[in-house]
Amino acid sequence: MKMNKKGFTLIELLAVIVILAVIALIASPIILGIIEDAREASRVRSVEAYAKAIESTVTTYMTLNPDTTDMKICTGASLSGTDCVIDATEAGRTNPDSSTAKKVVNYSGNKVLCESATYNNETGLVTVTNCTVGNDTKNTYSGNTKDGIKGTKVTTTP
Repeated sequence: MKMNKKGFTLIELLAVIVILAVIALIASPIILGIIEDAREASRVRSVEAYAKAIESTVTTYMTLNPDTTDMKICTGASLSGTDCVIDATEAGRTNPDSSTAKKVVNYSGNKVLCESATYNNETGLVTVTNCTVGNDTKNTYSGNTKDGIKGTKVTTTP
């Protein structure tokens, strides 16, 4: 009677597993880098959309109130929003409080908090500084609606 020897030997299976492990070790940093780049791009786009929402709100407000000269925008770092013309505090929240006299920026996206947001009457640009997105505390974003938003890693000293 003839024995039919089909299948792989243990050595052949181990060789395949080792080759697959080496490929996984080489590919994983590349894949993780791609994922982090995508997250960074998403955060930058969130801050850009936030700045554009402020710009749109300010433009509308200025059109409806042409006598306005001092444009103060409240942001996440504002201690009191009572004297703000535009309220951009905690943009991205689901239910902005528009019951106050201030004009609230309507922005639907990741939660964005900025240290400051300013509007230049001459150029029509909104500039934001030290913005954070969501729960990310390692990166801040600054820039304006014309030149774009740039990210900066937050360095902590021990």
